[in-house]
Formats: sequence, C-alpha cells, structure tokens
Amino acid sequence: MSSRNDQISQAALAECVRAEAAAFGIPGAAVGVWVDGREIHACHGVTDAGAADPVPVDRNTLFQLGSVTKTYTATALMRLVAEGRVELDAPVRRYVPELVLADERAAAEITVMQLLNHTAGLDWNVIADTGDGDDALAGFVAAMAELQLIAPPGARASYSQAGFNLAGRIIEKVTGLTYEQAVAELVLRPLGLSRTGFDAGDLPGGRTGNTAAGHDLNEDGTLSASRDWTEGPAGSSGALRRRAR
Repeated sequence: MSSRNDQISQAALAECVRAEAAAFGIPGAAVGVWVDGREIHACHGVTDAGAADPVPVDRNTLFQLGSVTKTYTATALMRLVAEGRVELDAPVRRYVPELVLADERAAAEITVMQLLNHTAGLDWNVIADTGDGDDALAGFVAAMAELQLIAPPGARASYSQAGFNLAGRIIEKVTGLTYEQAVAELVLRPLGLSRTGFDAGDLPGGRTGNTAAGHDLNEDGTLSASRDWTEGPAGSSGALRRRAR
C-alpha cells in the first residue's frame, strides 16, 4: 500500500511540475518534497534550452540559488555569533570601520542585526562592477558612500541587496578570509555540501556539465541561455562578480 501511495504522490508531483513549467515557460526544473516522512522528487525539461544536444534535468542537476544565497550568508554570520566573534547588536562599524554612507549618523548606528532583517534603512542596491578579485566586496562597500538611505536605521523593513553584501564584508573582516572561503569553512564543509559553490566553472562538470543555465526571455518569446553567473553574499544581483579563490 505504501508503495502504491508513493507512486500516486510521485505522479501528482510530476504532473504539477509539468503543468507549472508549461504555464510559465520554464525550460527545466527539479522539485523535491518531504511529506509524511517521505522524500519525493519530480524533474522536468532540460538544463539548456538552446543546446544542440540538451541534457535532461535530474535529481543531481545543479541550479543557481540566486537570493537564497542570503541564507548561507546569514548562517555563516550566525556561526561567528555563536563563536563569540560577532555581536548582533553591535554597530557594523565595529567590524567594518571604513563604512561611509551618505548619512554619517546612520553609518555609525546601523547594527549587524539590522542588516540581516532588512531594517538598516539602506536602499535596494549599488550597481557597481567591482571586478572578480578578492577585493570585490571591499570595493562594493566603498561604493556604498553613494547609496541612498530610505529610512533611519530600525525604523522600517525594506529589502536590501546592499545590506547583505555589507554583511558579507563583515564575514571577510572577522575571519580574514574571502567571503567564499569563509562560507566554505563555516557552512559548506561542515554540512558536507561538496557540490555547492560560487562559480559555475568551479563546480563538478563545470559550466557544461549537469548544471542548469540561466535563461532570458527574448522579445520574440524565445529563450536565450546564459552560463555567465556567479554568486555574492546577496545572490546574483549584478552588483558583484566574484570567483572563489
């Protein structure tokens, strides 16, 4: 009976994934659900819609995390909190003394916690190409001097990519490592996440292996695949180009 229920659940999930992918024009997806103590999966489509010989998506296909990278940033920072190396209520300048913002009072008052819960009063982001070197985050923080503030620290919630990139810089300053190295040491290796990384070229199989490409919707309705992506502390926001070193 259990096997029969598993098959029914698997079929229902597979049909749901297929229908949603068709409705939204998604070229490939892999979905896993934990329900009633069981793990079921459904995969659909291909990793690259424009490939001459498309690779089907399966349970082992690697996908870009995007803004879910913030979860890794927050986890790494909380590990430093647990170790007594960072205090959530401390001002950010305790760890990044070079921080300059358009509002000096805000720069002095913003706390680590406010970065994590998006109440620092920082605008969405700074669009600045700071390169792919180990100083990319430092360059980003320097560029924050031009960032608008939309509220006093702690006054309201407002989603901020810039805030999480600044949190990534705290991790660098406290650990003495690059953000990527620090997250690998604090999060990825302890969890055994050997197939998780910050640059597609550094992952198993590289950019052409079982790794899903990003896809852009063209004006004529067709899809164009892109494998030129990396992740920073806030995700693939376009503000940073980082490679693990």
